[in-house]
Amino acid sequence: MTELDKNVLKEIEDNRKVEVVVKRDAAAEGTELDLVRVFQNMGKKKRIYAWLLIFCMLIGLATPLLIAELSEKYENVSAVISFLYPRAKDGYAPDNTKLDINYITSSYILQSAMDRTHLSKDIPVSALERNISIESMLTEETRQNLEVVEKVINETSKDYGEVLNVDYQYEGKYIITLKNGFSIDPDARTKTFLDGAEMAALLNCIVDNYNLYFYDTYLSKDLPENDMDAVSNTNMDYIERLDAMVSLLSALSKYCMDESREKYIDFRSKIDGLSFKDINDCIRLVKSINVDYLYAYVFYNSISKDKKTMTTKYEYQMKNAERNLGVINGNIASISELITNFKNDSITMAGADLSEAQIGSTVTDYYNELIMTQADNYDKKEQLEETIASLKDKVNGFKSSYTSAAQREYVENELEALVNICRNLYELTEKHAEEIINSDSYKSSFMTFIEAQYFGDSFFNAATIKKAIIGMVIGAVLAVAVWGMDALAAEFRRGSEQKTETKEKEAEA
Repeated sequence: MTELDKNVLKEIEDNRKVEVVVKRDAAAEGTELDLVRVFQNMGKKKRIYAWLLIFCMLIGLATPLLIAELSEKYENVSAVISFLYPRAKDGYAPDNTKLDINYITSSYILQSAMDRTHLSKDIPVSALERNISIESMLTEETRQNLEVVEKVINETSKDYGEVLNVDYQYEGKYIITLKNGFSIDPDARTKTFLDGAEMAALLNCIVDNYNLYFYDTYLSKDLPENDMDAVSNTNMDYIERLDAMVSLLSALSKYCMDESREKYIDFRSKIDGLSFKDINDCIRLVKSINVDYLYAYVFYNSISKDKKTMTTKYEYQMKNAERNLGVINGNIASISELITNFKNDSITMAGADLSEAQIGSTVTDYYNELIMTQADNYDKKEQLEETIASLKDKVNGFKSSYTSAAQREYVENELEALVNICRNLYELTEKHAEEIINSDSYKSSFMTFIEAQYFGDSFFNAATIKKAIIGMVIGAVLAVAVWGMDALAAEFRRGSEQKTETKEKEAEA
């Protein structure tokens, strides 16, 4: 039997397992890799890759800084405007017309704001107008309702209208936002950018200009009515001048204590330290002590310059008053008849068991209007009757009067003194009103605003520094990776060379 026959099985039983083991010499085909030599290779080129490491770290550090410098800056600034008068929440102006908040973007206000700001770059008015947005602030209750709606929609996937019908209520506050990046063409690639401080200053000037416009347009700047010409007119008779004084002092007193100026009644002047309440006390004192006394003296003594002219004038006024009284009496009689014959609308009211019905009536608006008109007519009648009685007393008194020279001299001297007092009181009231009108508190009584502020981050802010550090780390990792790959490649080359030499030696043997 040959050697080959010995290695061949004569018979193979069924289900016998045959194992074949193939032994492969790894050293014959593989390459040996020595990590120690890899690190040795890295150490041989440490000077070169140290510079590469520094270079990559600098590149990683500089790249985020360069991107931050070249990136477009979108610093948006915002200011909040608050309207304080009663119907501001409903979108009405102080004169009960619709409030046009969009007037803040008018060319007049924007151009004036840019002139005041002295911008470092020229910005077209149309581009500035395009970058202003206005948002009305909802009330806290409305915002809470919207949050509930959003939560229910997200959790149940229901339609908005099926979940809650939100009643939008506003606070009378508006957020004015100015966006950076200005261009005539909204799709232009090149835009003009302002720094944050200029943006804030520009928006504050815009809001301030709108505040001035609002002040000039809506705020009441009326001064007390000046009737000093009639008071100081020496061509008028004594009693007429005294009537003018009473009218002037009554108007000044009403002006000082006007309920629409309630919060300014106690406002004290920086010039004289007086308030409207103090001035009103002075007016009442002068009227009750000086004017009323002189009026009574002239009236009951029938002192006049020209009694014939006086009586003729008062008789004419009395006839007009009597004619007006006749018209009022006719109106009262007509409306009384309408009220007597008027029938209110009847209504039928059934009980809970629907077994019994009761007849009732409801008052209509027309009936209420008749009652109010009749009450107004009675007020006018009372005033006219009082005027007619006063005119009759004057006519009867001045017809039979005699005025002495001493009486005339006394009245003229007192009138002259009272004219000066009335003039001083009027000027005091007028100056006090002007001081209030020109004060900042009065200008902001209908509208206030929170100025825009820009606390601009420096170039080396936290976000930029973080990105720079990350970039530096990435650069270092890349440099080390290249360094290691170069050392690894050198080890592979050494292994390949060693393998080649082994093969050559085996071939020679």
